[in-house]
Amino acid sequence: MNIKVKLFGSLVDKTGKSELPVSGCPDTDSLKKTVLTQYPQLKDCVFLISVNKHIVKDNHKLEEGNDIALLPPFAGG
Repeated sequence: MNIKVKLFGSLVDKTGKSELPVSGCPDTDSLKKTVLTQYPQLKDCVFLISVNKHIVKDNHKLEEGNDIALLPPFAGG
């Protein structure tokens, strides 16, 4: 399964990319592990994972075509 993961804010600054291709990740736990292995500069970063525009806090099953994003801390007003 191939997934495109969108990055925002400081995560783009650290990787130089706004989108990462990731394969072989059936769930968000394995996705996070794969991303941190491929991009070790993100290991000290705090971020949330969004699946189909909903933030997931626990391990979540992924499917082909899911809209995945890594979201750094943000503030709004």
